[in-house]
Amino acid sequence: STRSPRFAERTVRVALLGLGLIGGSIAKALREDPSGAGPLDQNGVEIAAWTPSSLGPRAALEAGAVDQVARTIAEAVDGAALVVICAPPIAATSILDELVICRRSGRLAESAVITDVLSTKRWIMAEAAKRSLRFCGGHPMAGSTETGFAAADGSLFLGRPWVVVPDHHGASSAAALVERLASSCGARPVTMDADLHDAATAAVSHLPLLLAAALVSAVSQGEQGQAADGWRVSHLLASSGWNSATRLARGSEEMGADILATNAREVRRRLRALRDELERWDARLAAAENDPLVGRTDIRARLVEARETLKEID
Repeated sequence: STRSPRFAERTVRVALLGLGLIGGSIAKALREDPSGAGPLDQNGVEIAAWTPSSLGPRAALEAGAVDQVARTIAEAVDGAALVVICAPPIAATSILDELVICRRSGRLAESAVITDVLSTKRWIMAEAAKRSLRFCGGHPMAGSTETGFAAADGSLFLGRPWVVVPDHHGASSAAALVERLASSCGARPVTMDADLHDAATAAVSHLPLLLAAALVSAVSQGEQGQAADGWRVSHLLASSGWNSATRLARGSEEMGADILATNAREVRRRLRALRDELERWDARLAAAENDPLVGRTDIRARLVEARETLKEID
């Protein structure tokens, strides 16, 4: 079977701490070959999975996606070369505390690399540094509003960026292992520092999440929601446009709350810029309200500008 650019020939034990959509998709990707180049030699990677309930790992074991259902974090990381934290940002700190205990007891090897898949990086990098853990941040830029192992997809990361954030010491061997994990899942490793990552994701991921929730509230709550032409009527007409604009609000509230709370500074910066832009849109609409034919010209120009900008990433 084709192994490059996968892990080295020796068996590598990977511990997945959390096995929802992302953790489960990593497990499946390591078992499959998302690039289509050939199946992964399963003897090359041994996967242990842990969650508090063990439900996801049990389902994964039955599906052949993992080799071991660990009863504890210590059991999962015992002998692991790579530990992947797949949990919401704030909840991940308790896992870091457990990993410190595992290192002191010898269950977690000093040489083991710890990484994560969290959507914010400054928070988790700082927390790992406080605990002097051998940590290299990671964030696969792929996802879904579906949750749990049942939603896992081995091709989820195919061709997608996987941000790799080395710690301040810049341990190249730790970053190299995380890059190999990303490549093994069919992703494209992209090295970036935590501040730049959080600023960028605030714009293209976290602000859209906030907007989706705010849009639902603006239409369905308060006077607007209770009005005769409010939510009771408008929701009956909701179709693809509404579904697209509010998709992110359908995801996990636990994950969403942690993301926004741990990247609040950058999201607020983007929100201020959005407020300014909304004021400009209000002015355009005011002009159109006064004279639709005149106001339409500026509105159309702005829509063309937005469409052309999006073409750059299509």
